[in-house]
Amino acid sequence: MTRPFSVLLVEDDDPLRAVLFELLRQRGWDVHAASRGDEALEMARRVRIDCSILDLHLPGLSGLEVYRRISAEIRPVPSILMSGEASGEEARRAFELGMVEFLRKPLDLNRLRLALDALVRRIHLGGTPGGNATSPGAPSPSGTTSHLPVRLEDLWPLLRRRRLR
Repeated sequence: MTRPFSVLLVEDDDPLRAVLFELLRQRGWDVHAASRGDEALEMARRVRIDCSILDLHLPGLSGLEVYRRISAEIRPVPSILMSGEASGEEARRAFELGMVEFLRKPLDLNRLRLALDALVRRIHLGGTPGGNATSPGAPSPSGTTSHLPVRLEDLWPLLRRRRLR
């Protein structure tokens, strides 16, 4: 039996983190979520992760610093960086450090889906980095097809139903 694909999700905005958590769980992935950079680094030391999705501006350590320290202290993992306020220099630095993708907030879920599919391909199939070459509906590590809503708002009813249970 293969272990589920494991992702470290680091986002300090609680509603966005909840939506992304659910979206990643729908893919059948193990999701380890944190709201602070230092908390995320500790989590990465305890749990084997296959990739990370990091907000740039976080309390504690920045997303770039979390990525740099995981790569240096644990092992390099493919990562996506997100930010609504990143400078061009910060985005350039992310790619220099080895980030697979940089996504601007507010997130476009189609771009996120493409970036996730590219991550999976890169890890499991030896594909190219980046999110532009992946076709929609590519298989995920769990063997299911990626069917994500196009807008974050489409996930809110799903989250409300889940909380009522």
